[in-house]
Amino acid sequence: MWKHFLILSLVVFSVAAGWAQSVPPTKLIHYSLEIGGLATSAPQNPFWLRVNQYNTIPLQGSFGTIRAGIQRAYQNRSDSMPKRKSRFDWGFGLYTVANIGPMPTPDNPALLVPDAYVKIRFGVLELYGGNRREVAGLGDTLLTAGFVAWSGNAMPFPKIALQTPDYVPIGFTKKLLSFRLGYAHGWFANSYIQGSYLHQKYLYGRIGKPNWRFRFYAGLNHQVQWGGRADYLLGRPDLAVDGSLPTSFQDYLSLLTGRYPDALENDRFTTFDGTNRVGNHVGNYDVAMEWLGKRHNWLLYHQHMYEDASGLALQNIPDGLTGVRLQNNSPIKSRFRFERVVLEWLSTTNQSGPIFNQTARYQGNDNYFNNSQYSQGWSYRGRTIGTPFIMPRSDLAPAVGNDFGANGFFPNNRVVAWYLGTISTVRHGPTLTTRLSYSRNFGSYKQPYPTVIHQLSTLLTAQWPINKWSGSWLTTTVAFDRGELMPDNIGSYISVKKNW
Repeated sequence: MWKHFLILSLVVFSVAAGWAQSVPPTKLIHYSLEIGGLATSAPQNPFWLRVNQYNTIPLQGSFGTIRAGIQRAYQNRSDSMPKRKSRFDWGFGLYTVANIGPMPTPDNPALLVPDAYVKIRFGVLELYGGNRREVAGLGDTLLTAGFVAWSGNAMPFPKIALQTPDYVPIGFTKKLLSFRLGYAHGWFANSYIQGSYLHQKYLYGRIGKPNWRFRFYAGLNHQVQWGGRADYLLGRPDLAVDGSLPTSFQDYLSLLTGRYPDALENDRFTTFDGTNRVGNHVGNYDVAMEWLGKRHNWLLYHQHMYEDASGLALQNIPDGLTGVRLQNNSPIKSRFRFERVVLEWLSTTNQSGPIFNQTARYQGNDNYFNNSQYSQGWSYRGRTIGTPFIMPRSDLAPAVGNDFGANGFFPNNRVVAWYLGTISTVRHGPTLTTRLSYSRNFGSYKQPYPTVIHQLSTLLTAQWPINKWSGSWLTTTVAFDRGELMPDNIGSYISVKKNW
């Protein structure tokens, strides 16, 4: 099956190349091709080599990889013909990854398709369908350690989404106020639980005119996994009805608003849904402040995570991600300079307290990313959908994962992590990217670790332009893990990539 898909992808790639040759001035269609390989000293690949890569890097094993992409971008609205510009535009994206070497698994097959989508724009609105690499939240999307609810750590899955991809000014405010919003329905395809869906929405606002140096942002995103059926739910009348979870339109309206169902239980759901709301809810409140200076741009942001009413009511403060980003816009005068610096702090230890009280208004012990009905919690194909610092048991060192695995798919969800990421340039040399993280891990309220477990992970990447081939780069990366949470290892990645 995958061979046929690869052939089809190559055909589409070739046909699209012909289209591109007919419209060279607009440069609407872009291509990429990358050939590389990863080698590691231990069975498990280093943390920063594999996380936030949309599950295109296997958890274990050295391998070779071939990656090809084609994308049709929207027409640049600042181009010529301003008098009669069409409000309609369209595009598509296809990105395939073939990994050669490690043993394929159902969660990480040899051929992956992170991007396979079509998009249509009319005015400020965009409608797209398919798989698409994306993140959700306010922050630095280029260098972050991973946003709390939707980080780009797991493989994308099919969605249909209607959104405003850019901030839209509110006319009567003279562009002082702008907003972004989105609404999506998705499918957890080829998952451990069949017929499971995603509901997703977000709303963000911005205060600040285009010529202002200071801007303020605020908003939220909300994701719900709902529905599905699985054999492990059979014989569990406390969790499901005949192995199935509710999927009616009435249930959809309930999870859409986050309200409790009208009944405590019925022929569609059990008291678990009646007392806990339908579906597995994950999201975050976001606030951010941006300063656009002449030489430096600053962005300060916080993502407050929530999974139930206690998180929405801020009972779990300070849990979430706090970050600051510095972007350097000053003229290049030295041989070396920092282009971008990101410093982040993640805390997930509060969880609205250690005690779960079913009768309380705020029940407590939020137990992030785990869920009784969904045995693999907030994950897709074995990878965490949210922050990669809350990782599946399979990522942990055997002494940790085997001895302290009572807390479901994510046994270690009480974490404090510090992260530093930088991008710097060397004149007539490479672009350097560094990632450094240190975390203190406490296990969970259900099964805390006897002592705090420490973990250090780091990465250094050098990207060299190949002058003889315009738009080509040689990338070399080395990364290592040291600590008690994950196996100690060191690994390297090298590739050649061409964009045109």
